[in-house]
Amino acid sequence: MKLKIQNFAKIKDADIILDGITVIAGKNNTGKSTVGKILDSMYNSTNNLETKMRRARKLRFRNVLSSKLNYAGNSVHLSPAFIAETVDNIFESDDDNEVANILEDLVEYALPDNEIKDSMKLLKELISDFEEIQSIPDEIFTIAILSNYFREMFNGNMNNTEYLDTIARIEIQIKSGKNIIMFHNNTCFEYEFGFNPVSSSVYLDNPILLDKLNNTDVMRMPRRYLSEQEYNLYTKLAGERSSVEERAINEIINKEKLDEVFQLLNKVIPGEITYNQKYEYRTEKGKNGIDIRSMSTGLKSFAILKQLIMNGSLNDKDAVILDEPEIHLHPEWQMIYAELIVILQQKFDLNFIINTHSSHFLETLDFYAVKYGRKEICHYYLSEESDEECTFEEVTHTPEKIYKQLVDPSLLLAREKEKWEDEHEPV
Repeated sequence: MKLKIQNFAKIKDADIILDGITVIAGKNNTGKSTVGKILDSMYNSTNNLETKMRRARKLRFRNVLSSKLNYAGNSVHLSPAFIAETVDNIFESDDDNEVANILEDLVEYALPDNEIKDSMKLLKELISDFEEIQSIPDEIFTIAILSNYFREMFNGNMNNTEYLDTIARIEIQIKSGKNIIMFHNNTCFEYEFGFNPVSSSVYLDNPILLDKLNNTDVMRMPRRYLSEQEYNLYTKLAGERSSVEERAINEIINKEKLDEVFQLLNKVIPGEITYNQKYEYRTEKGKNGIDIRSMSTGLKSFAILKQLIMNGSLNDKDAVILDEPEIHLHPEWQMIYAELIVILQQKFDLNFIINTHSSHFLETLDFYAVKYGRKEICHYYLSEESDEECTFEEVTHTPEKIYKQLVDPSLLLAREKEKWEDEHEPV
């Protein structure tokens, strides 16, 4: 799989191979995080798009029904569950007459004491509302979804601020085809889908997100407090998309499949996250769990990975985007984390995209890739900035370019000390 980027934000040009483990290194403000966010947005905005559009139409009409029926004069209160079921029946029908009949029965039930003319007026309004929602062309709807998704992820800055008239173009290419999205003036204006992505992605840049799982308001209305990126991770961590039975079988299968992974994880985090009125970290030895907010940031980094595995939220070909994973970890834990990445890639055939500033982490990752026979699926890139534009050079076969850029700054202090000592040498 390849990700191609042109004129997106500060990125002038990027041609990134995504075939297992991809590492991007470079100085701050050279577009590393932008690549990861683009990939995450491409996956999650286009994944199951038809289902998302259908769900959005249903939700819109459900809100219309709830508002107009429950607040009409002399109305019978309709529960959200009843309205939701009615909307499901309406959208399952392909017959306009049947839709009209369902709505007519609903109005009669909800407004038993209303004048016939008032009921007929309301019925016509509801039919018109339904037709309006259904008449939105999929193409226009898709463009709006893509625009809003990327606008939220990038704070409305998809096109280069210096060259708003240029076309920003992103493309994911696999064997079966290409998915292309283009932006002008920070709005999607054209797209081309050559395949329907069945894989998903997860973006990990802030282990402290775990703390929000025990925020009561977030539990009730997560989208109010979380970005789309965060919400995606939140739902995977909370396991809200799967039933108890599904989580149970995922746990059994993954434990059998990932004995090696859990042996490694248990060196750092022997327990697991459980839910009992609130999310807790609990070990077999401990009688009582501790609130996950009390866990160290480094421990949370491992807890997130473990929770995603236990929930069955990581599947073959999924993308895992790690933004500076080493930042909260002691060098010893960096080694364990790097080994985890390689083993998980091997077991699940995942696509890891990793941004790092650490030569130690990259060297460790490279070693374990060799150890586990995954070196051939590793690709390294160096990001650089020139004239307010970022470019990416593949350095898989010349990694010394990365090491030079990452290691040289660490020598600055030694040079400064040497200079200072020379200047202050006793006469």
